[in-house]
Amino acid sequence: MAYVLKQLRILLVDDDFAMRALLRDVLRVFNVGDIQTAQDGQSALMVMRNYPADIVIIDWQMKPMNGLDCLKHIRQSNDTPNPFVPIIMLTAFSDKPRVVACRDAGITEFMAKPITAKRLYNRIAAVIEDERNYIRAPDFFGPDRRRAERPFFGPERREPQTDVMLD
Repeated sequence: MAYVLKQLRILLVDDDFAMRALLRDVLRVFNVGDIQTAQDGQSALMVMRNYPADIVIIDWQMKPMNGLDCLKHIRQSNDTPNPFVPIIMLTAFSDKPRVVACRDAGITEFMAKPITAKRLYNRIAAVIEDERNYIRAPDFFGPDRRRAERPFFGPERREPQTDVMLD
């Protein structure tokens, strides 16, 4: 399904000027109506005070505040502008510990570099289609980590246990 993204407001956060320009150009091709940029997590938090982003796309590795710390601040701080904003983490490092750290910090979607326009569009579409509730727990705030109930049809699908004997 193709979405009309003209009214969408996206904040791009990346310390690499070329990556910000590439992402901005791709979003313009998608006809995103309003795109703002920031070069690190601290700048992103300042931009968000006056810019009601619908989606934040943020790189992990930046200084002085990296994407994970910015994500945690957005989700958990008392002075956050919008703890419910969908956030797509963009990183060249997609090892399992980083994915888990993002999930546990309240990420909405995770995207590994290098990017393609199709993959970026799919992540934006996933955010639009996302109907997960937000959960607040003592050590977590963010979208429910459980995805919607969908039957799994793959080679690793577990079959129901039919031969279990109950006493």
